Amino acid sequence: MAGCGDLGTRLGLRLVDQGHRVIGLRRRVAELPDAFETISMDLSGFGAPGRDRVDAADRSDPRLDALDAVVITLTSDEPTRTGYERAYLHGLRGLARVLGSQPGRVVLVSSTRVLAEDPTRVITEDAPLAPGSGPGEVLAAAESEAAELFDHLTIVRPAGIYGPGRTRLIDSVRRGQRFNHQRWTNRIHRDDLVRGLERLALGSEPPDLVHAVDSLPAQMGDVAAFIAGRLGVPVPGHADDEKPSGKRIDGTRFGSLMGELGYPTYRHGFASMLTTAP
Repeated sequence: MAGCGDLGTRLGLRLVDQGHRVIGLRRRVAELPDAFETISMDLSGFGAPGRDRVDAADRSDPRLDALDAVVITLTSDEPTRTGYERAYLHGLRGLARVLGSQPGRVVLVSSTRVLAEDPTRVITEDAPLAPGSGPGEVLAAAESEAAELFDHLTIVRPAGIYGPGRTRLIDSVRRGQRFNHQRWTNRIHRDDLVRGLERLALGSEPPDLVHAVDSLPAQMGDVAAFIAGRLGVPVPGHADDEKPSGKRIDGTRFGSLMGELGYPTYRHGFASMLTTAP
């Protein structure tokens, strides 16, 4: 589990329960579960510009050789282009340099940010990369970099991840923040994403690319109204100069991979969260 934050940890625990050996690789490992083996390493340092090689001493850990699968869930400490370049581009290059050999499989978690906004059509995995500037552009470059670095690669592009501990939208509705009600949005519950990563890591013939989204793209006004109804608060107002925008992403391939989602739409997911929310 390279990066091994929330997603990697949740996935790793599922794999441990199935009898798999899991290694968590990240800078700070003190908070990782005792069930994991751990390696403390700053991958971005090994992949920084000017660092064209890794000394044998850096790669001395035999656990970095002959891995069945590597799941990459990198995150940026700062939401800037520079932060994303350090985390993703330097991190991927560093990972490739410290691995003793090509893993049997690599799963890279990217983002739907690499896709162009177009509310007039439904976007499938056949759509070309067309990111805006900033983090999306870096993520698109990271996908291309990963394809060059790893032989057996699957790229996963989640939309907005929500679930336990990820309550930003709920909090915004509770505060009465205005939204562009005509903006198309897509999301995936964290638990469904983790199960999808598990299938990609263990399956016999995973797809090269999959958009991890649920079965119902929705306009922000509908989502906000549903949450407001559950909270018992007024529906948030409209943003100034509101107009259609966003993306409508097709989840057919992810649905075929999963069979059945635990939270097939935002209604199922937010209803579950708000049943127990204060």
